[in-house]
Amino acid sequence: MADKEALVEQLFDIIHSMEEEGLVDFRFRMIYSLKEVSEPYYFAELLSTFCSDSRITIRDMTTQVLEQSINYYELEELCLKIKGGSSCLGVCRMADACGALGEAVDERSKQRCIGAVEAIKTEYLRVQDKLNNIVLLERRIVSHD
Repeated sequence: MADKEALVEQLFDIIHSMEEEGLVDFRFRMIYSLKEVSEPYYFAELLSTFCSDSRITIRDMTTQVLEQSINYYELEELCLKIKGGSSCLGVCRMADACGALGEAVDERSKQRCIGAVEAIKTEYLRVQDKLNNIVLLERRIVSHD
């Protein structure tokens, strides 16, 4: 049992660190608490899906902004997709970066879109390893039940 408690403490330390860095907000802990009323692997699966979907969406956004002529409608759709996921999960800095992309799309500014997509990538890379570590810890914690 002590091993499980140490893992839980380690997980909360990571979450606290992410909150201190401003990477996540209160929604992140709120989503974590939902695992108690749903299934045990809910949180780990949600984070894994978020990371996978984000990688694909960022790849697609990068492809869009590198085109000779940007399809702003499609870029906006991709932006809304990733902003919705990051906002709901509480990955606030990534969501904020998506807001900047939305503004750049509204202005039809290719250069600002390129910069905003780079900012989204940067924020994703800042949080990705921590989310992956949380997934691994969470799976170890649940396997102790």
